[in-house]
Amino acid sequence: MQKMIRYIVRVYYEGKNYFGYQRQPNVSTVEETLLQALIETDHIISAQKNWFISASRTDKNVNAIGNIIGFNSEKEIILEQINAQLPKDNSIVCWSHTKVKKCFSPKHSLKKKYWYLAEKGNNEDEIEKSINKMQKICSLFEGINDYRLFCKNDHRNTIREIEQINIKEEQNYILFEFVAQSFLWEQVRRIVGYVMNYWGLSDELQNTKALLHTRTDIDNLNIQPADPNNLILVEHYYEDVKWVVNDKALKIIKEKINDVLRKIKKEEVQKRLILGYIRDLKI
Repeated sequence: MQKMIRYIVRVYYEGKNYFGYQRQPNVSTVEETLLQALIETDHIISAQKNWFISASRTDKNVNAIGNIIGFNSEKEIILEQINAQLPKDNSIVCWSHTKVKKCFSPKHSLKKKYWYLAEKGNNEDEIEKSINKMQKICSLFEGINDYRLFCKNDHRNTIREIEQINIKEEQNYILFEFVAQSFLWEQVRRIVGYVMNYWGLSDELQNTKALLHTRTDIDNLNIQPADPNNLILVEHYYEDVKWVVNDKALKIIKEKINDVLRKIKKEEVQKRLILGYIRDLKI
């Protein structure tokens, strides 16, 4: 009998095609689609028997370059075989993998990175001032804070640490880059929504430091979270993990981006960012 090996796989997907990431009854989700492809290719028998785990559960319409799945298998992993069972529109692509210890859970990453693309206005002078101001506001969110007002409450502890938030200009968009060990539900989108609407807020709501303090009298900011379509889960970071990249899968991703996304300005930026990310990995 073939020895049981634990694998993790890095996955690219477009959230708009699915009803969120996490498995749910009677709807199409990213996780369920991946799970079925693994079963159909005999990489696993079931989620339970092969300890199938996903690193992150992104919301509906949220995209990913580097979400991670982990599972045990007696079969040597073949990404081309798995990808052949995934949707023909290449809205989900498994593009790298590696072997890990039997106890490895992809949920326990050292940190993860998100990108958010926010559309900027037309006045260049005001944009430059705004970006500088936004960076100062974002710096207040760095470190350990109570993010109760900047998440969708799911009864988890809302005191968390954000390692860094960087802002960069990308053509017609402003790129927010968030790095942290973990994020709360809608945390990134609610922080971006707050920052983008900052100038229209009352003096009380512009006191960002007070809003991040546990003892605040404010219960709700009444600010809509930013659009999930512009949110991208970029990467999970692990110690001593060396990925085996599949060139054919990378080619599929690049062709997909070039052929499908180039028509829309926002997605043109996403294309450039994704390809830049791949180059940064020196692959």
